[in-house]
Amino acid sequence: MNETLAPTVEVPIKDYRAPLRFWHWGNAALISFQLATILFLKVIVSPRSAVPEFLHDLDQQHVALTAKQANGFAHIIGDRIWEWHIYAGWGLVAFWVLWVFLQLTGPSELRFSARLMEILRRYRLAPPADKRKAGKVLFAKTTYALFYLFITIMVATGLILIFEDVAWLKGVNGLAKETHEFTMYLIIGFIVLHVVGVVWAEIKEDHGLISRMVGGEGPKKV
Repeated sequence: MNETLAPTVEVPIKDYRAPLRFWHWGNAALISFQLATILFLKVIVSPRSAVPEFLHDLDQQHVALTAKQANGFAHIIGDRIWEWHIYAGWGLVAFWVLWVFLQLTGPSELRFSARLMEILRRYRLAPPADKRKAGKVLFAKTTYALFYLFITIMVATGLILIFEDVAWLKGVNGLAKETHEFTMYLIIGFIVLHVVGVVWAEIKEDHGLISRMVGGEGPKKV
């Protein structure tokens, strides 16, 4: 028996086309920016931690300011950062639409669903000696499917929160907020797993992976 992964001619499992690379890095930048705004809102300019420090610094300069006034300043800064968060959110909506567009209009063999099914086929047909390797590839691609689901949830709940004043959305605002925040942690977990996996693959198994995602290459059969 030939102990290799089942070969394929028509369906590659990786895609390094320019539109997908643009989506990948643009999406990464927007998500990183959004996480940075959350960090600022929850930690750096949080009224609970920032206001006492603000008041202490002003007191050293002999400037009198009440806690209420200091809270007002903190909220002004927080509101401005929140506006940036919303702008980046609209960017994520645009990139989500771009991803859907690429999936609907791109070559059928390069759509994510086709590549996922091809990986699943290879896993099922792989001989015992190659089952572990095929399973690792299938696991990695499955995490991407979960990431696309997380992004869809983030976009949907984010839009609900943006249009929270719409009458028929008020009933789900609370659930949307909780889901939005919980999904954020899932995305953070994916990012950590993804970065570790990419670095590991670059070092151990798939040299040049990062450069291909930056500079591009024709679809690679593995």
